[in-house]
Amino acid sequence: MARAMRALGEQLQAEATCPLCLELFSQPVLTACGHSLCSSCARDLLGTPPRPTACPQCRATVQPGSLRPNFTLGAVAELAAALEDEAKRPRCAEHGEPLGSFCHSCSQVLCPRCQEEGPHCGHHTRPAEEAAKELRETLQGNLEFLEKEKEKCNPKDDPISILMGLLAMEQKSLRSAFEQLQEFLREQEGTLLTQLQGMQARLSEEHQQHTHRVSERRALLEELVAEIQKKRDQPAVEFLMVRLRGWGDKARCERCSLALCGEAKVPIPVPFSELLMATSSLCNKSKEVLDTLSDFRVNLLSKVDTERVKVMLDPETASSYLTISSDCRTLQIAEEHQNLPDNPKRFTGSSSVLGSQGFTAGRHYWELEVGDGNSWAVGVALESVERKESVIMAMDKIWALRMDWNHSYTTLTMPPTPLSLQDEPRRIRIHLDYEAGQVTFYNIDNMQQILQFNVSFTEKVFPYFWLWLPGTYIKLCS
Repeated sequence: MARAMRALGEQLQAEATCPLCLELFSQPVLTACGHSLCSSCARDLLGTPPRPTACPQCRATVQPGSLRPNFTLGAVAELAAALEDEAKRPRCAEHGEPLGSFCHSCSQVLCPRCQEEGPHCGHHTRPAEEAAKELRETLQGNLEFLEKEKEKCNPKDDPISILMGLLAMEQKSLRSAFEQLQEFLREQEGTLLTQLQGMQARLSEEHQQHTHRVSERRALLEELVAEIQKKRDQPAVEFLMVRLRGWGDKARCERCSLALCGEAKVPIPVPFSELLMATSSLCNKSKEVLDTLSDFRVNLLSKVDTERVKVMLDPETASSYLTISSDCRTLQIAEEHQNLPDNPKRFTGSSSVLGSQGFTAGRHYWELEVGDGNSWAVGVALESVERKESVIMAMDKIWALRMDWNHSYTTLTMPPTPLSLQDEPRRIRIHLDYEAGQVTFYNIDNMQQILQFNVSFTEKVFPYFWLWLPGTYIKLCS
């Protein structure tokens, strides 16, 4: 029966379908040849302005003004639409009846038979439209809330985007500031070099003139020397009897010789004082500029390189076999054992010393130099490191790079781990990352990593230094 009803419904829809738009008739009109069209399809068929055209079904001529409303077919089309809607309504899988009620107790949609006969009998039910309306209102409220939340989720307004924008602005400002600074420095460099080059040219010109005057005087003196030597070497009688030009009697000859000798002693004038003052002024200005640039570089590094720390040696922890410089930056083996007070901090079992500053957080690094000798170690140690026993007993709380007596590099661990290094590091950077638990050693000359320890720190960490043989030193860089 249901299949027959669906077939009849499909046949009814076919009869109520417009041959042009293939949709159910909407306000159908009837042609003179007895065929029907939707009123809108008929207008499109006749065109603007209306003109005779062929019927789309029988090709008979359709004249403008000959179309009449087909109310009966319109009613049939509405009935077919209702049947189509009814056919599309969801039906109960068990009874085949349209679903029209909602059970609040079970949150299920019911058909009339489910509501009367099934397990939902006696449950609180409502018409599906009312339940859907209430649910739509709830969903609408949720939708409005979600729309507002969606507006708040604009990627351009999130804190990270704001920070990224701030960093981009800072990068732009920093780049611009450094470009302006570089341009200013280039201008000042050009000005100073021009002044120095000008003074260089002036000195060169004065030097050439002075050299020329000296050469002229030398040539004149050589000529006079040759002439006097020639006259001096004549026989006595001829020498006394000569009466040549410029040479008179003996007294006149002596006076002339004295005059020439006096003139030869007079220095050739050079504007030395003026040139000295000008050159000295330029050199002083250049030195002031270099000092200013050096101070600027140091100040800039102190602002930018915040991880660098100025480590100093702690004399209270130093072994009595070690000597520390007055500025607490240089460490050497003492010439003889020192009589130092034994306090809890002092190393007495090994020739060790700690830095004066310890760390419980953050990233820090310090730099040092080692001499040409051997038997030294540098690194870090825990505050609780053993100080009254040998270094072997304290190795579980020390992480250091060691140079042994045979110039081989190892870790200060037990057993020691040998290291194969292409270059002998004389300037070393030690980097401590407390949270990451890393102690890293670098060769400053090429910034190649030498060694890295991975540790889990739970207490304060101090810079650590150890020396064993004379002939070397450890010097902390300022």
